[in-house]
Amino acid sequence: MYILGVAAWGASDLFVIANPASGQNQPYTIALTGGIASGKTLVSNEFARLGVSIIDTDVIAHQIVEPGQPALREIRNSFGSKFIDKNGRLKRSDLRRLIFSDANARMKLESILHPGIRLEVGRAITRVSSAYCILVIPLLAERGTYPYIDRVLVVDVKPEQQIDRLMARDNSSRKQAEQALASQATREQRLSIADDVLDNSRSPKAIVQKALQLHRKYTRLANNSKNRA
Repeated sequence: MYILGVAAWGASDLFVIANPASGQNQPYTIALTGGIASGKTLVSNEFARLGVSIIDTDVIAHQIVEPGQPALREIRNSFGSKFIDKNGRLKRSDLRRLIFSDANARMKLESILHPGIRLEVGRAITRVSSAYCILVIPLLAERGTYPYIDRVLVVDVKPEQQIDRLMARDNSSRKQAEQALASQATREQRLSIADDVLDNSRSPKAIVQKALQLHRKYTRLANNSKNRA
């Protein structure tokens, strides 16, 4: 999850009760993961353009902390009103800094957000209509097993590129960017769980071409999976 600019859970948490679909209703599922500022959204947007259903835990995470949502109330109760602005919205950057520097705070935030994420991911999976779906889970390498996922696609960039992109995107210092990377799995750990790797250090045109190749591959795999069912 990436509500605050840092992934906050992994697949084993998401799928304990996440997926009510089964049998023929279970879509072929590609888990898309990658480190912070690796370009996961760019890649998932390209798959969406190709007509693939996208379930993005980043988007869901933002939705469940909107004003009036139970998760936001829990955050206020656990971390204090200083993390809520005058309009009743979460001060993401302030809470981000806290969880980057305090592992206990990060675990507390995870415990608040997991239930809502599990529920919404489960609902989204039952609505998938495309041959396969892309499930964006930033913190996949950090969390053990992940049932119900058929393949893992890792969006890969070098750590120095991540730092540069983070500093530019979030107007953060190098120290803050390095803290963000340190809170996640290493590049090597992510690559070790990959079935497919998409190099996002090159031009956007290269991303388009690679996504199209993968789309054809995943469509074929999904159809073959249905035929075997």
